[in-house]
Amino acid sequence: MSIIHNMIQVEGFPFTRIKELYISHRPNEHGQITIVGEIAPEDAKDCQQRADETTSITVTSSAGEETVTLFTGGVKNLSVANEAGYSVLTVRGITTSFLQDIKKISRTYQNGGKTYEQILNEAYDGNGSVELTVTDQVIGALVMQMDETNWEFTKRMASRFNVPVFTSITAPKPLVFVGLPPVANTKEITTTSFLHGKQDDEYNQVTENYMADGGEALRQDFSALIARSYDYVYLGDIISINGSECRVKGVEARLVDGILEMEYLLAGKTGFVAPQVSNTACAGRVLIGQVKDVQRDTVKVHLIEIDKEYDGSGDWWFPYSTAYSSSDGSGWYCMPEIGDYVRIMFPSKNEADGFAASSINTAPLANPRHKSLKAPSGKELLMTDGGLYIICQHQKIFIDLTQDDGIKIVSAQNITVESEANVTVQAKKDIQVLAKEQILLKSGESFINMLPDQITLAAKDVVIT
Repeated sequence: MSIIHNMIQVEGFPFTRIKELYISHRPNEHGQITIVGEIAPEDAKDCQQRADETTSITVTSSAGEETVTLFTGGVKNLSVANEAGYSVLTVRGITTSFLQDIKKISRTYQNGGKTYEQILNEAYDGNGSVELTVTDQVIGALVMQMDETNWEFTKRMASRFNVPVFTSITAPKPLVFVGLPPVANTKEITTTSFLHGKQDDEYNQVTENYMADGGEALRQDFSALIARSYDYVYLGDIISINGSECRVKGVEARLVDGILEMEYLLAGKTGFVAPQVSNTACAGRVLIGQVKDVQRDTVKVHLIEIDKEYDGSGDWWFPYSTAYSSSDGSGWYCMPEIGDYVRIMFPSKNEADGFAASSINTAPLANPRHKSLKAPSGKELLMTDGGLYIICQHQKIFIDLTQDDGIKIVSAQNITVESEANVTVQAKKDIQVLAKEQILLKSGESFINMLPDQITLAAKDVVIT
């Protein structure tokens, strides 16, 4: 059924006559509308004063009792040109999906058991919804939204399925489909003209470079079919032309001589292939995170720079890069502790390649020339200009090796020196053995026992010279 200009109503904008109307809608794009019409000057002024980014616009067509919604969205901008006795108001609108394409956001999804539909709806946070019409999958690995709007993030996630996203051009809140939108039935349209062509270049480029693992496309679905009609259908609809079924891949509608004329780009079901998009914003980034758990040579990390809170259900483990490791298991392994801060490096456009590279000392040494290897509970190997200090318990158990004082061994517990061979103690000057309570020297059954008030010698033969 043809739609003529006097059948078109624009809610909230009291046009007296619509002069121009243009609607465009394609996959991976917001739907757009431009309306130019005559309006009373006082109404034009009122529209200018109250219109902002929250102003909605709904365009319908009515014939008898039947009403068809042509467009629902928000106002991008408007302008007024004053003429003699009337004004000309130009309104440009965009589908409600644009509300998810304003703010750049960074965050992570570290629970590999969640599905793509789940994480996308978490991102939308109740301000709209996302429906996957392809077979949903668990994310299986770290997913990071990095300096992306939710709309950009949705398109990138959809590209992992090699499908574009489709916005609803009639929804009052953002409604986005990953894959072709669901269609109840096939629509018959009458065409005024029909053009047929090929898009072999697009087919070759997509199939050779951008298909996900297991993805496929049919060459015939990349045919360039263009149909013109006075019947209004939506992006993604199934239509029947000359006994063949096609899907609507692009919509352009404009008023021509007072009648709304539609031009549809048509394709087969697999002609809606979208190339895979990488996370270019994460490549080369280094983020600070706090260690939440440690297992062997991997860590769970709260990326504090982009995540306000850590998802306790997260199951993603970052590999921890060591200073040196070998395939035989040898190397230098020094894992951070829970609560430590580490650097997470992202070397590629795939966020799942990220790894923990090094930890951050929150209490650095005052002298940068000093080198320290410190473990929990106070164990430390400290190297300074003056010497080497091995500390087991501060001020109680330690060994000092210094250039000025030599070697000092201090212990609040026992000191045991044991050898299966010989032990030699030699000094060019003095050897001092001091004890407050007892010194016992023993060899077999013979011994010398020295107490503060007596010395006892016992042996088969005691020779004193």
